[in-house]
Amino acid sequence: MTHKNLTQKTLSTPLQTADVPLHLHNHNKLGVNSDKDALALFLRRAARRSDETLRRYTRELVRFTIFLSRERVKEYRNCTVADIEVYINFLQAPWPHWQQPGMDRNNPDKVFFPNAIRPGKSTDQIVTVLSSFFSYLQATGYLTGNPVYGFDKSGEKIARGHGETRFFYEDEWQVITRALTGYPDNKPRLKLEKARLAYVIGITYGLGLRQSEVTGHTCRDIRQDSSGQLILTIRGKGRRLRHLPVNDNILQTIITYRTFHNLEPFANDDFPLAPCQRPLAKDGSFKAMSQRQVRHWFTQFLNYCAMQVAQNDSGLADRLRSKSFHSLRHTTLSHLARSMDIEDLAIFAGHEAITTTQQYYTPEKQRLRELTRNHGLTPDV
Repeated sequence: MTHKNLTQKTLSTPLQTADVPLHLHNHNKLGVNSDKDALALFLRRAARRSDETLRRYTRELVRFTIFLSRERVKEYRNCTVADIEVYINFLQAPWPHWQQPGMDRNNPDKVFFPNAIRPGKSTDQIVTVLSSFFSYLQATGYLTGNPVYGFDKSGEKIARGHGETRFFYEDEWQVITRALTGYPDNKPRLKLEKARLAYVIGITYGLGLRQSEVTGHTCRDIRQDSSGQLILTIRGKGRRLRHLPVNDNILQTIITYRTFHNLEPFANDDFPLAPCQRPLAKDGSFKAMSQRQVRHWFTQFLNYCAMQVAQNDSGLADRLRSKSFHSLRHTTLSHLARSMDIEDLAIFAGHEAITTTQQYYTPEKQRLRELTRNHGLTPDV
């Protein structure tokens, strides 16, 4: 679905309740006179960053807007810090009538708050979205203040050198690699699935891709650079471009899978990096999986991995089930951090700030362990 269609579809339902003219300030630069139009402009701005940003902002802001309208009977200009407090507390324990369909007459089957949001990082991310939105409205003169400004986030702060990323630990990674090799292929469907697992996971791990990147690119994005080497051009988070080297391992992964489907070993064509299991067209072309499909597909694979070890190690099985597709990217960057300088890894990962890359380096923790090894009181003191 395109940016335009997604925005129009979203704004045609719950935000009708907010379509009330406002008293505009003289310095209003938005040129609109309703909350609905103000939100539409903000979402068009979000769409320029990435599809994932648009989806996330749309979901959170539509939910907040209909809650503000229905429960607080307010427009954006009347929203207060107290309203934000009520909303955040509500997210962590939604009222029963919001966990059922029928809250919006134009979209009667929609359930806006099916599950509680855990306090901490999850609610902090929602606060960040709200703050970004209200900051935009304030900066453009649509509002005179930002009710989210200075709102205390509940998540724990991580001191330098103490961060943990959601990568696969060594025992988890061994289970995954064994599962890829030992995945059953005694039936045609299983044989297709085993080949696809090796292809998609191989490319994602090899290049450290986000799920939006692996679903949004094809072999057409792989070209030769000026030196004749293959590179994958990625349009990533924030629409930033980066060029990743396609080494022999990754190229062989592509050739093996294309050959499996009787296609030309390698071509600069529209073959997806995350394809559906079978070709959907008569000409043998493949459709790419959506991000939702990739998440569901990978969760099923992790459940399979967990089943392989559950009898002997239930804790390991639980840890595997708790991971996500994005853990593959974290694992890639954690593994490369062992041998790659932080500046080079930041370029490879497409991080705008090198502080983001620091989480994959753990020498501080190891050095602290050595420096404090003999520190403390002895038992006989």
